[in-house]
Parts: sequence; structure tokens; C-alpha cells
Amino acid sequence: RLQASKKDAEKPWMPPGSLDIDPSKPHRKPSNSCKRIHNDMLKCYEKSRCYKDGASFEECLNSNDADYVGSECVWLRKGYAQCRRDLLNRNRIWQRGNRAA
Repeated sequence: RLQASKKDAEKPWMPPGSLDIDPSKPHRKPSNSCKRIHNDMLKCYEKSRCYKDGASFEECLNSNDADYVGSECVWLRKGYAQCRRDLLNRNRIWQRGNRAA
């Protein structure tokens, strides 16, 4: 009979040929989460004239007036929307490359 050693009983099962997970190394986060462009967009809208004049965030976000919210904010909003679309449709990544990275 084969008996599993105590050390083998503590380790989770892994497929043959897999490398052991090193707990001392943190796992990397995916770069395609659109978080960076999302944060840049939020900061841009908070600095915009629209938001400073007391309009709601949703009102500023839905405005396409580049003089009122700033052209950079409009472009960041469009870039964020495109990044989210690319996350949903992975085939586009192969066509154009990952925009989030």
C-alpha cells in the first residue's frame, strides 16, 4: 500500500508538471482591469469646471461639451468605455492589442 506522507497531505493537489506556489511572492494583478484609466477619468472630472460649478457627477459625465468638462475628460471617458468593451470582447485584443496596459 502507498501511504501519503504528512508533507504531501498539507499541500493542495496540483496537476502533474505544475510548479509549486511560493507563498513569499505576491501574485501579480492583471493589468487589464481598466483601473488606471478609471482613476484618471475620475480625477479629471473632479477638476473640471462642470463639477466645480456644483453640477452632479452624472451630469458632468454625460456632458459632451469640451468647454464645460474639458476635452481631456471626454477622451478619458471614451477611452474607459473602449477599455471596458475590450474586456468583454477578448477577440478585439488580438486585433489591436490591450489598451489598458
